[in-house]
Amino acid sequence: MARIKTLGNFDFRRILPTISLGIVIGAIDLPAIISFAVLIYSGDLDQFAGMGIGLILFGSLIIQIIIALTSSIPGVIGGPQDSPAAILGLMGMAILAQLSDASPETKFITVTVTVMLTSVLSGIFFLLIGGFKLGRFVRFIPYPVVGGFIAGTGFLLVQGGFGVMIGTTPTINNLGILFTAESLIRWIPSVIFGVALVIGSRRFQHFLTIPILLTATAIIFYSIALLNGQSLAELRAGGWLLGPFPEGSLWRPLDLSLFSLIDWSLIARQASNIAAVALISIVALLLNSNALELIANRDIDLNRELIAAGLANVAGGVAGSSVGYPYLGFSSIPFRMNIHSRLVPLSAAAVTGFILLFGASALSLVPTLIAGGILFFLGISFLMEWLYDAWFQLPRVDYALVLLILAVVATLGFLQGVGTGIVIAILLFVVNYSRIDIVKDALTGSSYQSNTERPLEHRQLIRRLGERIQILRLQGFVFFGTSQGLVQRVRDRIQDANRETMRYLILDFQHVTALDSSAVFSFVRLNQLAEANRFYLVLTDVNKTIKDKLFRTGLTEQEEWIRFADNLDYGMEWCESKMLLEEGGSTIIRAGSLRAQLKNLFPSQEEIERFLAYLEKLEVLEYHTVIRKGDPPDSMYFIDSAELTTRLEISKDKFIRLRTQSGGTMVGEMSLFLKQPRSATVVASKPGLLYRLSLENYNKMMQEDPDLAFHLHQWIGRVLSVRLAENNHTLEALLS
Repeated sequence: MARIKTLGNFDFRRILPTISLGIVIGAIDLPAIISFAVLIYSGDLDQFAGMGIGLILFGSLIIQIIIALTSSIPGVIGGPQDSPAAILGLMGMAILAQLSDASPETKFITVTVTVMLTSVLSGIFFLLIGGFKLGRFVRFIPYPVVGGFIAGTGFLLVQGGFGVMIGTTPTINNLGILFTAESLIRWIPSVIFGVALVIGSRRFQHFLTIPILLTATAIIFYSIALLNGQSLAELRAGGWLLGPFPEGSLWRPLDLSLFSLIDWSLIARQASNIAAVALISIVALLLNSNALELIANRDIDLNRELIAAGLANVAGGVAGSSVGYPYLGFSSIPFRMNIHSRLVPLSAAAVTGFILLFGASALSLVPTLIAGGILFFLGISFLMEWLYDAWFQLPRVDYALVLLILAVVATLGFLQGVGTGIVIAILLFVVNYSRIDIVKDALTGSSYQSNTERPLEHRQLIRRLGERIQILRLQGFVFFGTSQGLVQRVRDRIQDANRETMRYLILDFQHVTALDSSAVFSFVRLNQLAEANRFYLVLTDVNKTIKDKLFRTGLTEQEEWIRFADNLDYGMEWCESKMLLEEGGSTIIRAGSLRAQLKNLFPSQEEIERFLAYLEKLEVLEYHTVIRKGDPPDSMYFIDSAELTTRLEISKDKFIRLRTQSGGTMVGEMSLFLKQPRSATVVASKPGLLYRLSLENYNKMMQEDPDLAFHLHQWIGRVLSVRLAENNHTLEALLS
C-alpha cells in the first residue's frame, strides 16, 4: 500500500491538500493582481480596463508558471508585485498627461508598451546580474535607502488607490477633488475597508484573514445596494463596479496596427523610472529570497532566482504583465506548513488561468471600492512599516533619510528619491567610517619588543628608552577620511612635550584590507613630518598592492627616513638595534658576548674558567642548522658571537620566526630540562662562535660542581622570568 501512495520522496496522500492550498493562495492573490491592472489602466484608460486586466493576467500566468518550475526552492510562488505596479501607475499618469489630445488608442498602446518594455528590460537586467553572479553586490544598497523607496512605493500605492476610488489621481495641485461630496462618498468606504485590512493583517497573522475581510466587504456592499434598490446595471453605470468587460475570455491579442500609434519619445522620457523599477525590483527580489531561505530552512541560490525571475519577466513582459518576482507572504504559507512542492504555485497559477479564460463576468461583479481599498491597504502597510515601526527600530539619522527619500519621491519622482538617498547614505557612511579609529593597537618599545633575545643590559636599555619607539597597528580599509585622523594622531604625538621624543614610528599594515589612492597622500605627509622632525617611518607587513601605490608617490627606501620590513617583528628588531647602536655604541656591543654575561653570573674568573671547561667550542657558518625540530634533547647552546634564529615551519619551505638570539644568550635549555624532543628548528642567521653544553657534561657538572650548576640554574631562571614578564607586559598593553 505504501508503494502506491508514494513515489520517490513525494507522498500522493498530500496531493489534495497541496492543490487545495495552491488554489486558496491563487484566489487570495487574484484581487491584488487585478488591482495593479486597474491602477495602471485607470482614468483615461477606463474603457480599456478589461483588455489591460487581460494582458496583466496573461503575463502573470506566464510569470507564475516559469518561477514555479525554475526556482531553486520548490514551492516558491511568484507574480506581479506592488512596487513596480505603483511606479508603472505613475509612469502611466505622466504619459497620459502628455497625450491629452491624442486618441484613446494611442494612449492605450503607449502605456501598454511602456509596461511591456519595463518588464522585458527588468528581466534582461535580472538575467545579466544572475548570469554574471553579481547578486551579492545588490545587498550593498544601504538599508535606509531600501526603506525609503519602500515608503515611496507606499505613497504611490495610496495615491493610485485614491485614483481608482474616485476616477482621478489626486496630486498636490488638485487635492481639493478629494473633498467634493461625490468623491467623499466614493473614497471613505474604500479607506475604511483598507484600514480594516491593515488592522486585521497586523493583529491576526492568519492567511485567511484577508479573504474573510474581502468576502465580508463584498457582502456588506451588495446588502447596502439591495436595500437602496440599486441594480447591477445602475451600480455599473455609477462606476461602483469594475468593467464593463467583454464577454468570454479576458485576454485578447493586441491589434498589431496599434503599434504604429506608439509615441516612442514619451516612452524614452520614462527611462529613469524604468531604471528605478529594475533597481527596486532586484533589491526586493533578493530581500524576499533571503527571507524565504530562512523560512524554508533551505539554501537558496540567489543567482538562480535572478535568472528564473529574468526569464519570467522577459516572457511575461512580452505577454503584457508588469514586473513580477517571488512573493514573500504567499510563498511562506506552504513553507510554514512544511509543504515544499511545485504543485502549490502551479495550482495558484491555474486559478489565474481559469479567471483569464472564463472569469470576465465574475470580475464585473467586483466593487471598485475593493480594488481601491486593496491598493490603499498595500500602500498604508508600507508606510506603517517605515514611518511608524521604523521609528522604534532605526537610528534617528537613518529614519530622517527614509523621510527625505519619501519626500523626494512624492515631489520630484521615484528615481530622484532613490538617487538622493544613495548619495546621502554614501556621505553618511564616509562621515561615520571616518570616526572609526584605524589604529588597532598603540604600543611603544617599552611595552612591546621584537623576538630578538638580547643580553640583560640590552633589554634594560630598550625598556628605558622604549618611548622613543611608537608602534601603531592599523586595521580595516584606509581612505582619506580615516588617514587624516592618523596624521593628526602622529602630529599630536610629536607635539607631546610630556613624553620622550619620538625617534621611530612603526606603522603595521598586517590588518589593513586596502588603501584608497586618496589616502596615499596622507602617508606622503607623514614622510614630510618624519623628515622635519627627524624620526624614522617604518612600514611593516605591507602587501604588494599597497606598496605599489606608495612607491608610485615616491615613498621608497631611497628616502632617508623610510624603511620597510616584512612584519612587525622585523621592523621592531631594526628599530631596537639602531637605537642600541646610537645610544650605547661599542660599549653595548661588547656587552653582547658570552664572557661578558659570565662575569655578571659568576663571582670570580676562576669559576668562569671552570664553567667553560664543561663546554664545547663550535664555529658555525651562516644557515647552519644547530637544532632540528624533533631532535632528542641532548644539549643546550650558549651564544658568543653568532646569531641564531628559532623558526617554525608552517608549510613546505615557509617559516615564521619565533626568536632571534645573539651574543650572551642561550638556546635549547627548555628541551634539555623538560627532557622532550626539540619543538622548533634553530638556524645560524649569522656566522660566529657557540659553546655547547651536552647532557652528559651537564649531569657531570651537577655531580662534580653543584655551585656552578646553581649559578647556571639562576641564570636560566632569570632568563625565563624575564621572557614571561615581557610577554605579560606586552599582553597587558594589547588588552588595555
